[in-house]
Amino acid sequence: EGRRHDFHCLKQSGILRDRDTTSWLADKGYIDSDMIIPFRKPRKREQPRWQKDYNFRHNKIRVAVERAIAHLKTWRILHTDYRRPYNTFATTIRAVIGLYFYARSE
Repeated sequence: EGRRHDFHCLKQSGILRDRDTTSWLADKGYIDSDMIIPFRKPRKREQPRWQKDYNFRHNKIRVAVERAIAHLKTWRILHTDYRRPYNTFATTIRAVIGLYFYARSE
């Protein structure tokens, strides 16, 4: 309905049921998950330097993923209905992501 956080919807869907997500990076909205999240700033205290450094590195990785997702959402190939056989969807997404990162590496 658009009024729920992604993590709530993921839990409800059952998609994560048989997956090991302990090595997945996530944002602070996934606090009660087993995913790797940034440290929260303590209330009325300064965050230790090592936690700030960790959060910086964590977010530096995540921003690249978030940018790639934003690009996927705006590209015309994903803007309309997927017209190929459904079982080829994962292969198509992998190809699009591979081409995107290949183009950015040059």
